[in-house]
Amino acid sequence: MAKLETFNDPFDQFMRKLPEPNPDIQTLRVQSNEGVITKFKNLTADTYEVVITCPEGSHKLCARAGQYGTIKVEGIQKPRSYSFAQTPERENENEYTFFIRLVPGGELSAWLAEKNREGEKVVLSGPMGKFGLDDSAKPMVCIAGGSGMSAINALVQQVEAQGIARDCYFFYGAREQKDLYLQDELKSLAEKWPAGSKLEFIPVLSEEPEDSDWQGPRGFVTQHVKEAYLDTGIVSGDNLKAFFCGPPPMIDHGVKVLLEAGLSNNDIYYDKFEDMRSPAPVIDNEKCVLCDECLMVKATEKCITEATNFEKNAEGQVVSFERVRPGHTSGLYYNALFIDETECIRCYACIEACPHEAISPKYDPVPKTLRQY
Repeated sequence: MAKLETFNDPFDQFMRKLPEPNPDIQTLRVQSNEGVITKFKNLTADTYEVVITCPEGSHKLCARAGQYGTIKVEGIQKPRSYSFAQTPERENENEYTFFIRLVPGGELSAWLAEKNREGEKVVLSGPMGKFGLDDSAKPMVCIAGGSGMSAINALVQQVEAQGIARDCYFFYGAREQKDLYLQDELKSLAEKWPAGSKLEFIPVLSEEPEDSDWQGPRGFVTQHVKEAYLDTGIVSGDNLKAFFCGPPPMIDHGVKVLLEAGLSNNDIYYDKFEDMRSPAPVIDNEKCVLCDECLMVKATEKCITEATNFEKNAEGQVVSFERVRPGHTSGLYYNALFIDETECIRCYACIEACPHEAISPKYDPVPKTLRQY
């Protein structure tokens, strides 16, 4: 058989010069790995440090500081989403760290709390979310509540790891002294902070007994930021970036405080902790361009599906629908891309992935079917 010769043209020469693909380059696609819990430690009475180790050769999740992943365990139907608690520069190879707080009614956190879970197998997927550092060197106000400590801790670690000289005021809202953790680690980080700038960690307690030995600030953390730092001029709304991670009420009040202090919406970054009490996202099929970006970050197999034949109750709510099997019907142009709220875990990754603002929990929950098949 004659040997096939490669065409000696400019395109062929160009292709020969291209570098080999780099598997470490981050993509926007969610990867899933089987893993094992290799560290399980109580940080407080109801907060756990969980380290998941994935096998050598598994997909690198390539998460940035501030992003999150989902964890699924056998026996629990749905995965749960948690922020990565360390910047990738500080993680060991194939390890991922999370701070997980026991949530009343939370299946996965309750499973963790039953006993030491070291050695348990899990499925870890990620990365998800857009929350992360900006590219400036402006002073930072970071505000975390509860296990929101995780994402903010990762952001602060990233500033130090990259040697970015910027002041950082890290406020943490907790109930009592017994709920505080990571204080020694943050003190050590402050000692290594880039020259010419500083890191201050300011815990604020809202329910600490009046007769305790606590000498730090009390009250709501966002109110303390306003009264002790913004109103006094220690930080200025004219030259500031703000980063929030935690429960929605804390973030909503904090954003209001910062906007009143002169920050613009472009200076405020946040990651709200949603749960099953939050509304499920809705896809507006009149805005959807079928780019499939939402499908690439699905947290569960059936949370986003092609659907048709919707049945509604008297209030107009969807009570049943028929899943469309791709390849066996006339296709999405005739039906609707639909988020099944019974399968959705409220991670909101689809909202952040959509480039056309076609997904929102504020949209009409009744799907617009373009055409029945």
